[in-house]
Amino acid sequence: MKKIFLFAIILILTVNLLAVESVAIISASKGKVDLRRAAKVIKHKTGDFLQNNDEIRTGGESFAAYKYIDGSATVKVFSHSIVQVYASAKDKKLAKTVKLNQGSVFSQIKSDSGPFSVQTPTTVASVKGTGFMAKFDEQEQTKFIVTEGELELKILDKTETQSVAAGNTAIIQADGSFEIRPSTEEDIQEIELTELESMQEKEIRKMRIPVVAPNGQTRYIDITW
Repeated sequence: MKKIFLFAIILILTVNLLAVESVAIISASKGKVDLRRAAKVIKHKTGDFLQNNDEIRTGGESFAAYKYIDGSATVKVFSHSIVQVYASAKDKKLAKTVKLNQGSVFSQIKSDSGPFSVQTPTTVASVKGTGFMAKFDEQEQTKFIVTEGELELKILDKTETQSVAAGNTAIIQADGSFEIRPSTEEDIQEIELTELESMQEKEIRKMRIPVVAPNGQTRYIDITW
């Protein structure tokens, strides 16, 4: 019963936050990280909310991370990256989209937590419960390195989809040609190197948010990042 009530509170919180377009929380920031909202650079700090269509830009040797408000997914944004944040309510869950216009991100998603996708200018990767790195470079090549779970890829100018299981890497060229192969040691090292670059002293943070239930009582939900 407690679990059902907690889920109801989380759902109310999610709907309330979506009403003002807040969909995620900044959980880490290191180096040069710009947050753009409606084409304007705004000041930010760890713990601030992100709104739909906010854009994160990281410079050299820089790193950012954010966590969606339902607690279902964390996205790490590595150096020299441009990412747009988006989410919407769908079937009582949060449908989340990461628009990767440049650079690399690593996403960790809980199972059965609603739709999640990473979109580059050429490809959409849809997942349910997985961990993977996505990269889009200057040559408009998209790369997905899957460490857990499975991805479903759709190249935007093609009709068919492709599945990529854990332990495999997909490479999509600008012309739509693609290759799916077992991940190499170099692929894994690529993830490890970007993770090392982003390492910083971890400080556990918690935010307590009041939520008014339908019966008028005020409850609190804690978000930890």
